Amino acid sequence: MGATRKLASLVLGSGQGVPCLRVDDLDRAVRFYRDRLGFAQVGLLGGDQPHAALCTDERRGGTVLLARSEGTAEGEGTGAPPRRRSDQAYWDAVFFVDDIDRVAGELRARGVRIDVGIGVSALSGRMLEICDDWGNRLAFAEAAGAWRPALRQFTERVVPPRVRTAARDHRFAREERAEYARFERFYASLPSHRDPVYMFFTSGLLHWVIAAERHIPAAVNLVLFGSGLTGEEQRWLCENLDRPVYNSLLEIDDNTAWEFLFDANRTNFGYVDIDCFVLEPEVFSDLASFDEGVAVNAIWTYQAAPGVPIGCTHLVFLNAAVIAELRARKRYLSPANHDWHGSRVSLLHHRTYCRIPTSAQRRLLLEVLPADERGRPRAPAEAPFFDTLVGYQIAAAATGYRTHAVRPLAHRTQNMFTEAGETDKPVWQQDLSDELVHVGGISYYSRYFHASTLRKLYLAAEYSVLCESVARLPAGYRERKATIERQQRDIGLDPAAAREFIQRHLVTDRGLDPGTVERIVGAVKRAV
Repeated sequence: MGATRKLASLVLGSGQGVPCLRVDDLDRAVRFYRDRLGFAQVGLLGGDQPHAALCTDERRGGTVLLARSEGTAEGEGTGAPPRRRSDQAYWDAVFFVDDIDRVAGELRARGVRIDVGIGVSALSGRMLEICDDWGNRLAFAEAAGAWRPALRQFTERVVPPRVRTAARDHRFAREERAEYARFERFYASLPSHRDPVYMFFTSGLLHWVIAAERHIPAAVNLVLFGSGLTGEEQRWLCENLDRPVYNSLLEIDDNTAWEFLFDANRTNFGYVDIDCFVLEPEVFSDLASFDEGVAVNAIWTYQAAPGVPIGCTHLVFLNAAVIAELRARKRYLSPANHDWHGSRVSLLHHRTYCRIPTSAQRRLLLEVLPADERGRPRAPAEAPFFDTLVGYQIAAAATGYRTHAVRPLAHRTQNMFTEAGETDKPVWQQDLSDELVHVGGISYYSRYFHASTLRKLYLAAEYSVLCESVARLPAGYRERKATIERQQRDIGLDPAAAREFIQRHLVTDRGLDPGTVERIVGAVKRAV
């Protein structure tokens, strides 16, 4: 008991509060927190029959009190959460750390599953969440005053962006050069170059590929563009989908994939997201047909400046002749992200970063966009950076070309929500129709700390799609299904009700016809 009192004195003497977590198997919980989470210093409370344990991680300075649930004998736990979960987002314990990347690496090395993050929350710009076997949700957040973010901020203040990012950009470009050569050879080997439509995705998303691909007619020249796919995933695609498949051995993000497409394609080409459901085949032929003076045919659009619409990348077609002309006239801007700091956007992908426009490109953007207080063009809709394909479309507009809305579906930016204020009826970011349904953010939603209502919709949507194909997919997808089932229960949604929940949302909140919804999620009824 002396060591325990010393440990308690050390913790309480520092004025630090200690979260108390309920567990139904104290012995197993101590092993989990000590061996898997790194709370290595343990003091048992209660003599010969301990009822609680004080566990401390001396390196990170965190402490937690594990208390056995009353009425549960040691070793007789059911494994169920010790109390009823609610649909409100909260954490049972939060630990502030200096280096969130190191913490994430250590957790993964010890086999701990990270449920959300590293991502953005109201509490921290870089945070992750895990859940223990007893339903307790723990968050690790990078402290604002920690040495790593402080060093980042200092470096950003004193080192010019181009100098600071030069080594990184050079390294990435060198790594991507060999991969692009592979992709160019793949493109040359395609049986048809007639209006190819590319679908880009990373590992773990085959269920979304299947769900979107089944609505795309065989006549559409769809090319599946994967990145970092496992051997099992590559074999599954080749054996089950009659579409050309390319897998980038280098794990790239969609920005790099877009640059590959712009560099390799010699004819007009399209792009469709894995979570975009095209329910009317005629949409593809309409997208592939270009009017005079059109650089981009898009579905979801918004105004970048008065009279200058630009399209989102979810479903678009690109005019290859315009791309070639902008290059020749030196008025070209990469389709990738841009900002003035060369920022990393790790929320989207660990390789996602912003390119910095040159002085000439800056002047080009100012032909269309208003200037900020430093004379730089403002990103449309007050966005923190120029998103994928935005800079290219602005450059095209400055050269006399336009983006055409093939279907006038609105994309609402953040400042549109601010200007609209509060309304009685929810306003969603994008319009949906009985022809076109786009989920949005499905490849990275688990890295963002959404409000519980929105997270519930994401989990229900993914579960509904996954249930339909999981029996046919590689084994890892069954583990993903079990994880989503647990996450749904944690947030107050019965997995058995997920299909009805998402169906009700699409019909009641989004105004889709029940028949349309049945085409998207109807088959799930038989699989759940």
